[in-house]
Amino acid sequence: MRILVLYTRLTGYWMAGMKHDHQKNKNKYLVVRKTPSSEAPFQIVSEEGIEIIDGDKLSVSELQSLAVNFNPEVLYVSGWADKRYLKLAIVFKKQNIPVITGMDNQWLGTMRQYFATVFSKYLVLKYFTHIWVPGKPQYFFARKLGFLPKNILTGLYCADEKIFEKITQTKLKKQLIFVGRLVEHKGLKILFSALNDLIAENKLDVTIQFVGSGPLESEIPKHKNISHLSFVNPEELPKVLENAGYFVLPSLYEAWGVVVHEAVLAGLPIITTYECGAASDLVLHQFNGFLYEANDKDELKRIIQNLSKIEEDQYFKMSTNSKLIASKINLTEWSAALNSVNI
Repeated sequence: MRILVLYTRLTGYWMAGMKHDHQKNKNKYLVVRKTPSSEAPFQIVSEEGIEIIDGDKLSVSELQSLAVNFNPEVLYVSGWADKRYLKLAIVFKKQNIPVITGMDNQWLGTMRQYFATVFSKYLVLKYFTHIWVPGKPQYFFARKLGFLPKNILTGLYCADEKIFEKITQTKLKKQLIFVGRLVEHKGLKILFSALNDLIAENKLDVTIQFVGSGPLESEIPKHKNISHLSFVNPEELPKVLENAGYFVLPSLYEAWGVVVHEAVLAGLPIITTYECGAASDLVLHQFNGFLYEANDKDELKRIIQNLSKIEEDQYFKMSTNSKLIASKINLTEWSAALNSVNI
């Protein structure tokens, strides 16, 4: 099967899905993406079965010419912001070719979302036959947009499970590790405030490691138990997460959060918020981690303080549970979902 992918910024985990699908099902991909920055620390390039084209400067007619020559049997469009992509989508939909859109927005009940549901016939359903979402928070929105259950795929975001196959937690390290952009919506100011409180009270009994860069970098609390690493190559992340303690993602809002899937694949217990989309599928409170309301700094402090009291047997039980729950989302089902579409 030939699959045309119209993407914005191509990700490593999407590339992993295509590679797995090509290896298992021999499907061929043509990917049109937004040109990555020349300063990007790593690059995603074409390989066997997957041709990648930078499409920023391509006109609608040039895109259509590429598409016609490729003759796709399925079209995937990552969202509906690019009007060029929408013009191609409607052309192929009229030819009875499945056209899938991806969506990771949670239903929040905003005026903009209500507007989208009211006018979905003209804004969304006009262009797409199917919608692919990460999980439950997005499924509800997809239904409100008018997609029938049979035309809603789940499991859109799947971490590259293969690079975590040999990673396990073999010792208890009383540490919190954060991996991601150091930006405000990740809830870092609340985490920083909680840590500063614990430092002032002389109660910071665990170590903290921040991995990533961003505008809040200078606000990381200064303490002997707190360290910072500005960048880790994606291929090196599994080793960073090995024997790393607990993974923390204190997001005020996180549409999904593939990094949570990566952390549970590594066997880390998770500390995150109910507002984190991936938590709905990958974190069960006190089973493989701890959940709290994003703005509840006192509860976050309590969780951090209690980490030092957790015994090895409880830690390794949560670690094992993370490994178990990680398999709920996998590349085999990602590939199966993509191959299941029909009109």
